[in-house]
Amino acid sequence: MRGALWAGSLVVLSASLPVVGFVGVVAVLALSLAAVVDVVRVAPPASGVPSLWRALLMAAGFWLGGSVALKGIRAIVVEPWRIPSGGMEPSLLPGDELMADSSVAPPLQRRPPRRGEVLVFVPPHAAEAPYLKRVIAVAGDSVRISAGRVWLNGQPVPRRRTEDACVVNGPARVNPGCAVYEETSGTLNYRSQGGEDGMSLPDEGGNCPAHLALEGTNCKVPAGHLFVLGDNRDNSLDSRHFGAVPEVNVRGVGSYIFFSRKPEGGIRWDRLGQWLR
Repeated sequence: MRGALWAGSLVVLSASLPVVGFVGVVAVLALSLAAVVDVVRVAPPASGVPSLWRALLMAAGFWLGGSVALKGIRAIVVEPWRIPSGGMEPSLLPGDELMADSSVAPPLQRRPPRRGEVLVFVPPHAAEAPYLKRVIAVAGDSVRISAGRVWLNGQPVPRRRTEDACVVNGPARVNPGCAVYEETSGTLNYRSQGGEDGMSLPDEGGNCPAHLALEGTNCKVPAGHLFVLGDNRDNSLDSRHFGAVPEVNVRGVGSYIFFSRKPEGGIRWDRLGQWLR
């Protein structure tokens, strides 16, 4: 019974991770350790079974039950993901690990992803490891990209140029005309970087990528799809290349960074616990 109460507490706290943030991650680890210590310490003696073995069996039962519950939580509530490349710089860096809210994904979707959120999804062009990109347009929106500027439903996406230098942590080179911007999509503010000579949308031939319909000088996002871009506009494989993302391919939206490791080794302590913008 005691183990069941500990396991239940762990499940409830884990389910709240998208809301409570990095503090919740620390609390889950502390609760797990406290549960094992408590179960081992108070395990009652049993006839024919040494108290130490009984305690170990109770602890094993706690871990087994908690593990099964956490598998379910990862599928429908929250799941960790690692940033493998620089396509989301300067917002997310290679080595960042974030918690993603799985409640926006099938089969138990509670709400659709929103503009400005960091989307975790399986790319439509290949069944491979999930990508992480920024939602720029949702179903019914019209999008256009010209001279590095994104236009949404006939209006330029609001942005402000900053004095920050463009970030690069991988083999890609920084475009000489690269600049960092504070950009707003929906109700979310975030940083993007890029130059004015990037890919246009529609392309020079007047074509839109897969699953996007040409509508005048814009590309329209069909029902059940999303248009995504990397924040590193000059070095990102995104909807400009593989087209709109079916919502059935969504795995979650990013919440916060719970760990970050430098490519050369060491921890980026200043990034731990940062909420995504």
